[in-house]
Amino acid sequence: MCDEAKKPFGITVDKIGAKQYRFMWAFKIDKDKAKREGYDKTSVRGSIDFDAEYPGCPYCGRVNFYICGSCDKVICHSGEAGTVTCPNCGRTAALRTVEEFDLKGGGY
Repeated sequence: MCDEAKKPFGITVDKIGAKQYRFMWAFKIDKDKAKREGYDKTSVRGSIDFDAEYPGCPYCGRVNFYICGSCDKVICHSGEAGTVTCPNCGRTAALRTVEEFDLKGGGY
């Protein structure tokens, strides 16, 4: 979900090794289409890096992201340290760095 536009987007993810993934592309998508396409059944567990061509959020262009600890949404982010407020559920929390992720699509 875009922090600025408050709209969902999808991310194309390639598996590059055991528990290693790469964000390849991001694209605008509406909630109904995401559900029809089965994005809610997709999960990624492991470390993530970015392809050199990864364009970032399709709305604001940001490459950094965080995962909301309340609703589990992937949210684009400026990369600045501090606290954030999730545009999906409204939870405010301090950011922390992690080495591995457990991401699952859906939850709209």
